[in-house]
Parts: sequence; structure tokens; C-alpha cells
Amino acid sequence: MKKFIGFMLICTSLVFAQYGYGVVPGAVIEETDNGAINYSQGIITATGIGAIPEYAVNAAQARAMAIRAAKTDARRQLVEMVNGITLTSETTMRNRMADEVVKESVSGVIRGAYQVGETRYLSDTSVEVTMAVSMSGISEIVTPATGFAAPVTAEEAATSTAPVAEHVSAAAATGIIIDTRGLGIRPAMAPKIFDANMGTIYGPGNYTREYAVTNGVAGYSKSLEAAQEDMRVKGNPLVVKATSVTGANRTDVVIANEDVMKINQANSANNVLRDCRVLFLLD
Repeated sequence: MKKFIGFMLICTSLVFAQYGYGVVPGAVIEETDNGAINYSQGIITATGIGAIPEYAVNAAQARAMAIRAAKTDARRQLVEMVNGITLTSETTMRNRMADEVVKESVSGVIRGAYQVGETRYLSDTSVEVTMAVSMSGISEIVTPATGFAAPVTAEEAATSTAPVAEHVSAAAATGIIIDTRGLGIRPAMAPKIFDANMGTIYGPGNYTREYAVTNGVAGYSKSLEAAQEDMRVKGNPLVVKATSVTGANRTDVVIANEDVMKINQANSANNVLRDCRVLFLLD
């Protein structure tokens, strides 16, 4: 059964050291028996097991064949992990994988999966391997080509600087943290934010496709302290409390109209929405 787990720093270093990568404090992870979707870091991992074949002619060949079988099994598990990704309030990757073009493209991404951590040799002589893919590769496939804010110009990129202020104000905000604690929100690749009248405050028309694919539409954290230090919003993030969750998949939130003004002010000053500098704080 899937469960959402917030790992604190000490726990993550112990649990994930064997896999050869670290997990940030407060990371939001959807875990299954054979893998995990790390929505905070945009990484999907799966573990495969390979048995040593009886027909191997020597120990070296046996080990190589077992490792190859484990990687094949891990990639098969990755397909299941990708199928479980929530895209929007209404759509999952399983829905999109019904499209043969999408399915084949995703298969190509998974064929390019990389190993994380060391190969683990089990007591029954089988081997275990963990493979990973970036969620950005999946996002590139399923993100539409149109319907987004205009791309960042070279001039804008050259002159963009993050303001630094002693006290956070909407005008000086370097990002937006949406506090959804207590609402039972689920992470997704493309969440939305609505005002009290269900007008869209944050959706595809507010950010560029480039940022959405490369950095993800939003970040996730289970720790306010970790969220404030996340590079997506670090500096002077503005914290806004969500009032409710909406959508069939419980991925979108509603905020009070007075907070809409603060977000719009921050966006006008620093393009925080266009640059996907939005992070959701979960339980």
C-alpha cells in the first residue's frame, strides 16, 4: 500500500545511504514495496532483483547475467512507478499511458534509467539493483506544447536578480510557500492554485513550459524550515495558508482572496509564478 513519508535528515541519511543518494530534509515521497516517487527532488526509483542462471559457464558470467536481469526487473518496476504518478487533479500517468505514442516515449526514458548506489549481493546468491529516472524526462513527454506563459527572454534572464530583505513582504518575495497542512493534499506534477471564486491563480498560463519541464511546476516539503531553505523559493519566501483542497485527485488548493493580492504583487515584482517558484507544504 502506498504511503506518504516525510523523512527528516537523520532518518534519510540512514535509509537511503545504501542507494547512493541523499534525500533532502522534509522530502515528500510516495513509496511502494519496490520503489519510490520523490516529488521533492523529482526522482523516481525502483529496485529489481536478478537471479544467477544455472547455465552460466563461470562465476563472472553468472554475476553479469544476474546484474543484467536485476536492471531489467528494475526498469519493469519503474514502468509501474511511472504509472502511479499523479499529473493533475483529474489525470494520472496511467491514463496518459493509454496513448501509444506517450507509452513508447516513456519506455525510451526508462531504457535510459541509471543505477543509484551499489549492486547488492543477497544471501540467496541473487542480486539487487536500484535504478532511477528524472521526473523531468516524463514531464517533457506529457507537458503540452502550448498554453503556457511566454518564454524568458535573454535580456530578462541577464537582469533577473532575487531581492534580499530583512523582513518578508509580497514585493520582496523570492517565492511562494502554500501551507496546505491539515487539508490532505496529494502531490502532483502539475498542481493548480485557485482563488475563493475558483478563478485560476496558478496554472499553465502563469508559467513557462521551460520552467515547468526543467524544474517542475511546484516543489513539495513536509518541513517549513526545509521549505524556506529550498532553492526554489530560498531568500524571502512568502507563506500563504490554503483554505481548502479541490479536484478529484486532491492536488489543487484554494486560497483566500486577500492572499491572492499578495501573490500577484510578488509575481509582478519578481516573476515568482512564471519561474515556478512555488512550493507546497504538506503534513
